[in-house]
Parts: sequence; C-alpha cells; structure tokens
Amino acid sequence: MQVSVTFRHMEADERVKDHVEEKVRRLQKYIENQREMHVVLSAEKFRHSAELIIVGDGITLNSQGKDRDLYTAIDQMIEKMDRQIRERRGKVKRKRGNPITLEMTFREEENNVEGSEETETPPLVRKRRILAKPMTLDEAVAQLKISKEDFLFFINSDSGQMNLLYRRDGGYDWMEPSPK
Repeated sequence: MQVSVTFRHMEADERVKDHVEEKVRRLQKYIENQREMHVVLSAEKFRHSAELIIVGDGITLNSQGKDRDLYTAIDQMIEKMDRQIRERRGKVKRKRGNPITLEMTFREEENNVEGSEETETPPLVRKRRILAKPMTLDEAVAQLKISKEDFLFFINSDSGQMNLLYRRDGGYDWMEPSPK
C-alpha cells in the first residue's frame, strides 16, 4: 500500500517523510483491505499538526495530532489511530460471537427429540427485538396476565439475569439461567 504524505505551509523534508512512512507502516498490519493512506503535515504559526486518513473496505478512519514539535504531533496522530484500530477490532470480535441463534438451537433439539432423520436446512428464523425490563417475578406474572403474548422476557431484579416467563396449561413456567 502506498502512503502519500502532503506538506502544507512548510518545506518538504525527506527525513520527516521517511519517519511518517515508517510509523504508518506499523499500522498497516492491523488494518485489512486498506485502499488509501494519506498523511497531511501542516504548520500554522508555532503549532504543527499531523493528520492521518485511512480508507478501507467500508470504513474511513481519521486521526490528528497537534503540538509545537512536528515529531510529537506525528506520534500523537499514530497513537490515536492505533487506539481507534484496537477499539474497532474489539467491537468486531464482540459482534461476531456465535452465529447460531437460540431459536435455531431449539428447533434442532425438537427435531432430534421427534426422531426425524431429515437433513433439510432449518426454515428461516424470524427475528424480533423485545424490550426486557427489570422487574420481580410477581411483577412479571402480573404483566403477562394483562398482555396478549404467551411469553415475557424480563430481567430479574433479584438476580440481574435475563428470565423467561410463559403460559402453559393454565399456569406459568419460569425459566432462569443457571451456570450448572
């Protein structure tokens, strides 16, 4: 990947350009599919600023460093970009998780219980977002009684965990996760 360095309101210096390229190349191993890396170095009176723009597949990252010393401004710019890249990678890792949804797992278990030997792909799973409010079990039972739904997800205010309450045979079943 080519790194372009632009100088504004200052003379182009090969030492500075080499320093910037060396620092920016360290970041390249953390970024997948980057298309363009552009560094803009500028001077305004006594303050130097360094700005880095990285354009990749669907993302644009931008960082800026300002200081009296040009090399310190470049280091600030690199530190900020490094932090952005680490945060972004952490978010991507957290989002990936387990791609199999809970409903698909239940349907697979139901098929196994029935003893069917079908190897068909599971039907499309409809996704709904449900607001889970913190409440006690008694409040959840009262809420389910007045609602038209057959189930209610809630956050148990005693344990702080997600719980499920659903109607069954004239009564209610309550599910609470446990580690064992």
